Amino acid sequence: MALRPFSRVKGKVQLTLLSLLALLVVLSACQSGGSQGQNPQQQNKQTTLNILASPAGNFSSANFNPYISPNAGGMYGAQGMIYETLIYVNRYNGEIKPILASDYKLSDDVKSITFTIRQGVKWSDGQPFSADDVKFTLDMLKKYPATDTSGLWTTLIQDYAQPDANTIKVNFKNADATATWLFSQTYIVPKHIWEAKSNPATDKNEKPVGTGPYTLKEFSPSAYTLVKNPNYWESGKPEIAQLRYIATNDNTAAMLRLSRGEIDWAGVGWDPKFDANFVNKDPKNYHHWFESNNTVMLYLNLTKFPFDIPEVRQAISTAINREEIKQKAAPYGVPANPTGLLPAHKDWIAPEYQNASFTHDTAKATQLLEKAGFTKGSDGIYQKDGKRLSFNMNVPNGWADWQSALAVISDNLKAAGIEAKPNAMASPEIYSNALNTGNYDTAISWTNKGPSPFFFLNDWLLSSNTWDQGKAANGGATNWQHWKDSETDNLLHQYRTTSDKEAQKKALYGIQKIVVEKLPSIPLYYNVSWFEYSTKNATGWPDKDNPYAYGSPFDAPDCTQIVLRLKPAA
Repeated sequence: MALRPFSRVKGKVQLTLLSLLALLVVLSACQSGGSQGQNPQQQNKQTTLNILASPAGNFSSANFNPYISPNAGGMYGAQGMIYETLIYVNRYNGEIKPILASDYKLSDDVKSITFTIRQGVKWSDGQPFSADDVKFTLDMLKKYPATDTSGLWTTLIQDYAQPDANTIKVNFKNADATATWLFSQTYIVPKHIWEAKSNPATDKNEKPVGTGPYTLKEFSPSAYTLVKNPNYWESGKPEIAQLRYIATNDNTAAMLRLSRGEIDWAGVGWDPKFDANFVNKDPKNYHHWFESNNTVMLYLNLTKFPFDIPEVRQAISTAINREEIKQKAAPYGVPANPTGLLPAHKDWIAPEYQNASFTHDTAKATQLLEKAGFTKGSDGIYQKDGKRLSFNMNVPNGWADWQSALAVISDNLKAAGIEAKPNAMASPEIYSNALNTGNYDTAISWTNKGPSPFFFLNDWLLSSNTWDQGKAANGGATNWQHWKDSETDNLLHQYRTTSDKEAQKKALYGIQKIVVEKLPSIPLYYNVSWFEYSTKNATGWPDKDNPYAYGSPFDAPDCTQIVLRLKPAA
């Protein structure tokens, strides 16, 4: 399976190569504790879970700065396990849980949010947590924009006030119902320690002090261990005493450890052939659940011929055989709904599209092209005004599943008289830069995530999120196809400025109609959340029968909420 070394993080919007590598590299979580050289089979497995942090070799240094992503030098566990947010928004079901805020209130006009700061919380060094720490963190994010990865000051906050010692009210620049999600991605740090840092965006944090359920016990380049925080505020939690993150060189080594039963929780890009040495080997204890969590798209550069012609976009989509892609390239990739919305967001899909699906029809594709004035040349490729219907489809070299998907698409389109050539680019950086600046014909890639479809639709379609004249949008482009449509922008604004769910749904229904009828990009299939786990040492994992969260161990702070629900196996 291909590894994904970049991501689109909505901050304002940021295209960060390193953070998506963190998202798509083979990850896993948690091994039995004990000393570093000890055989995992001899460790106390009832109280410790095994983490395979990444197949990228040894850990470089003990840097638990929560504002630095793991593959930029940060460590897994800093976000959520050690440092916490004011609230947690469940990306799977949209539920909100108070964390360092014991309560919150989004105003009726969605122009402010008020947090009641939780009392009785201590930092792991025993110092009391207070509203001063929250104020310090907010001020720090403003002073050092590189730490403001959620874009609180660039997109949301006008100012804030403290009505009393335990309350903080944040006023917004504009009405914004998405504020809870942005705060759920913002980690609070201790003033008494972080005020001494010269640059919190880059400084190492080797001795982390947080409010989360775990603290750092020991670190080495081959493994590090987090141990239960004795000062943790949530009574009786966590029940898992230790989390041990282990360095691994590659996918092969990761699979070997899984097959040996050394790993309790993993996020390994999976191939069905792996089942023989995992789920089939011990079906009672070894499991995986691959839930759809983002949509893979074929992005079309709408500023270029022929993608500015709606019939061409429709013909390309109609000619693609998505079931063949599933069979040959993405065995766990369910063909996407024409709206692009995820199965977990089915409640948001407009009634007329609830059961809709794409139809593969080569004859219809050619009819659409001929309707648009294209004629087939002697080489079998359609052309118009002397221009052949020929283009490149970008993909990073080595991303095998996407390369296989494009091979299928190329064959499908050739049968419809379209020459679409897979273009394996030398590096993910070159590939993403082309997307971010509009220097491409078409490309296969995915979409951003969030607790409702708004977040992926907003990143994908909002006019201000696109590049212009070879320059990326402020903070990075996510509207890669360069869709600029006032109706779309107005509907996104309608959603953002109300907390009424029915009004929000109505706005998203309108956007879905635009997506289905005008095809700004072409939805292909759903990427999945890689999640393998063992019930030998812990129970209470999410699964298809209890889907309370996406299960991947690399999704922070979601993975922390999973750990807090786990119990040691009897």
